[in-house]
Amino acid sequence: MFAEEFKTSRSEQIWMYFRFWLDRHSQTRRPFDVVDIFFLIIALLSVLIQLLMISQISISYKEAYGFFGTDNFIFDLARLSTHFFGNNDYALRGPFVLIHFFNMVLIYAISRVYLKKPTDSLFTVVVYAMLPGINFSGILITKSGFIIFITLWICYINLRYQRIPYLSLFLSIFIDNSSSVLFLALTFYAIKNKMPKTIIYALFGFALNMNLFDFDISGRPQGHFLDILGEFAMLFSPFLFIYYNYTLYWAITKNQNNLMVYVSVSALVFALLLSIRQNIDAEIFAPMIVTGLPIMMKSFFHDMRVRLPRFRTRYKMRFFIVFVALFLETFCLFSNKLTYIFSVKNNFAIGYYVAKELSVAIKKYGITSIHTKDQALALRLRFYGIKDGGDFRLIKIPNGSRGDIGISYMGRNIRSYNIIKSTSKNL
Repeated sequence: MFAEEFKTSRSEQIWMYFRFWLDRHSQTRRPFDVVDIFFLIIALLSVLIQLLMISQISISYKEAYGFFGTDNFIFDLARLSTHFFGNNDYALRGPFVLIHFFNMVLIYAISRVYLKKPTDSLFTVVVYAMLPGINFSGILITKSGFIIFITLWICYINLRYQRIPYLSLFLSIFIDNSSSVLFLALTFYAIKNKMPKTIIYALFGFALNMNLFDFDISGRPQGHFLDILGEFAMLFSPFLFIYYNYTLYWAITKNQNNLMVYVSVSALVFALLLSIRQNIDAEIFAPMIVTGLPIMMKSFFHDMRVRLPRFRTRYKMRFFIVFVALFLETFCLFSNKLTYIFSVKNNFAIGYYVAKELSVAIKKYGITSIHTKDQALALRLRFYGIKDGGDFRLIKIPNGSRGDIGISYMGRNIRSYNIIKSTSKNL
């Protein structure tokens, strides 16, 4: 009897605490406004464009290799999704599109706290949704989206509640080696704000993460500095990346004292320093750098608004040039098949084409197993239900030749194949 009363009392205490938390949170929560509606429209439009792009591409060899043979939490998520929704591209890439949506929610929430006007947040979200690297992370099987999510979440807690999310930081230690940058940024942040206990915590987390994932920082000068700069410029858009570096410098010199600034600057500087000695993985550092996008927008609006309207033209023109270049790069990314109107030569995305269309064509012949010399293609076909083996062979022939199967984009034949019956002589 006493135990039952104690149990009821404990449950009531938990419920009262939960109601107290809700009441306390509701007092600081801002009301839903029309800007939120526009944000949802932008976010859903971005997701729709990514879903349309998914319908146009196939699984790549790297993705197929990871899907069938790599023990990694990214591919575990992809396998789990296809287990419930079947082996198709939407199930394969759907979780990453969903993460992309959550990242847009976080970048918007950060912007509403960090930027002066609510409408400024919409500009930030639009630029974020158009970044080539962000779109890659949304439609491809990469860990970039998760890194962005973790970083944005930690930065949001710091900005919104003015506190360090120690638990989230601790959990990030065991997820990926990119968390070392978070702890490096936290170290500088704690030094700036004279927080000795946080400094010790950050250094411990940095060392533990580096040890768990064997993050190698050794090497000798090899000249990868320009390579990584070029890769970052491609992922951000060249003009935007130049302007972005200026705004990070502006944030440091103007003493923008929040964790987001330190994360962005630490990731960029750490990546460039390491690139002098070794060829680094941009997938680790680029997501950390992009989280500082609201800093760029704050710098732009600050530079423009401190001047009289008649002196703002050159600042607007500067951002217009950056935005047009970003738009053109994004358009080329999503419309890359247009290159086949002018030439049948492979474009940069050819590794994500052909396999799905080829599997559909093979199945029309009632074939579910076929031999091919191209083992990379065989692994990709396996995802779509075409096994390597059986009584038939897939032979690639010159483009434009009359074959059993022809893959065409924009009215141009880019791949041709014949299917022949295997015999002992053939084998």
